[in-house]
Amino acid sequence: MRLLKFFGVFLATAIVIFGFVLGWNWKSFSVFLDNREALMEGNEWVPYTSSLRGLSEFMGQNPDVSSVASIVVTHPDSSLFFQEHSPRAMGATSKFLILAAYAVKMDNGHYTGNELIEWNEVSRYQLPDVEASAHRESYRTAQNRSWIDGNTITLDRALRLLTEYNDLALTDYLWWNLDVEIWDELPELLGLELTEMPLPFSGLYLAISPGIQEMSFSEIMEQWADAELSEWREHVISLSYNYLNDEETRVQTDRFLNRHRLGNTFMEERDALALFPKTTAHEMTNLLKRIMNQDLVNEQISGTIKDWMRWPLETQAGIRQNFSDYGAIYDNRMGLMNGIDFGTSEYTGDTTVQAFFLDQLPVGFWFHASGGHMHQDFMQRLIYDPAMIEQMKRVVER
Repeated sequence: MRLLKFFGVFLATAIVIFGFVLGWNWKSFSVFLDNREALMEGNEWVPYTSSLRGLSEFMGQNPDVSSVASIVVTHPDSSLFFQEHSPRAMGATSKFLILAAYAVKMDNGHYTGNELIEWNEVSRYQLPDVEASAHRESYRTAQNRSWIDGNTITLDRALRLLTEYNDLALTDYLWWNLDVEIWDELPELLGLELTEMPLPFSGLYLAISPGIQEMSFSEIMEQWADAELSEWREHVISLSYNYLNDEETRVQTDRFLNRHRLGNTFMEERDALALFPKTTAHEMTNLLKRIMNQDLVNEQISGTIKDWMRWPLETQAGIRQNFSDYGAIYDNRMGLMNGIDFGTSEYTGDTTVQAFFLDQLPVGFWFHASGGHMHQDFMQRLIYDPAMIEQMKRVVER
C-alpha cells in the first residue's frame, strides 16, 4: 500500500510538473508541433553537418543555395570562388551597408560618433516575439561594458554593437536615423551594380506575415515576386513607418504578434528570404578588399568600417591565437547562414576577405547546421587552416 501511495504521489507530481512546463512553453511547443514536416525537410543532408568538411561537400552538391568568395589580398592567385555571382539574401550582413553609410556621414562631418541615443527609443523598433532575445542580449552586453550611461549609448558604440549582434531593433533605428536619400547615393559611391540597399527589418517581417497582410502567404509571394523593386521597397518602408508612427496600427500589430508571432510556417519564413535585399559574394568581397586597400571611398572611411567590425578580437575565444587582425558580420536565421569577414593569418601573415552565403536551406538541415554556428568556424578556418583551404579547393574543382 505504501508503495502504491508513493507511486501515486510521484505520478501526480510528475503530471503537475509536466503540465506546468508544457503550459508555460505552450507557444513554443505548438510552433514546433505545427512544423513537424518542415523539421524533417533535408534530413538526408543532416549527416553533412557533423563536420566542416561535410559542410563544404553539402555546398558542392547544392550550388543553387551556396556561394563563397575568398580572396587572398596579398596573393590573388590563391583565391577561391564558388557561385560568386549568384544573388543571395543578405539578411543581417546588409548591416555592412549601414556601417558604410554612417562612415560616409561621419567623414563629411554630419555625425561625430559622440551623439547620444536613447535606448528606450531603440526598443520601439522591436517587433514582439521576432528575434527579441537578440535585442535583450545586446542591451545586457552594452550594460556589462558600461556603454549604457543612464539610458543612453553613443552612436559609435551603437554601431560597434550593431556588427556583433543581430539586433533588429537597433538595425532599424540606425536605418531610420539616416536620411533615406543615402540609399540612392550609396550604390554609385561604392561602385555597386547588383547589391540591393538594406530595408528596415520591421517592414520586411510585417510584409511577409499573412495575418498582418490579410492574405495567404502564397498570395503575398505571387504579388511581390515579380514586382518592381522600387514598389516593394516603398511597401516595406511604409509598413515600418506606420508601425512606428501610427498608434492604432502599432497596437493592432503588437496584439497580433503577441498571439501568433508572424503567423508563418518555418518553410514560409525561409521562402520569404527571396524578397529580402540581395547581393553577390563577388560584390561583397570587392567591398572588403577595397577596405583592406584603404580605398573604399577614402582611407578614413575604410578604417572606420574596419574598426567597427573588429568585435571578434575582443569577444571570441581563440581568435587572437589564429589571427593578428580579424573582423566580421555574421547572420543565422531561418533557412539562412551567412557572413562576411576579413582576417590576417597569424601563421602566414596573408590577409583574406570573404563572403559566405547559404540561403533557402532545407529547414531540417538548417536546424542541425545552425546550432553550433559552424559557418563562423568554417569561414575562419578558410583563412588560416591549410587543410580546410585544400578541401574547399577540391569542392570548387569538382
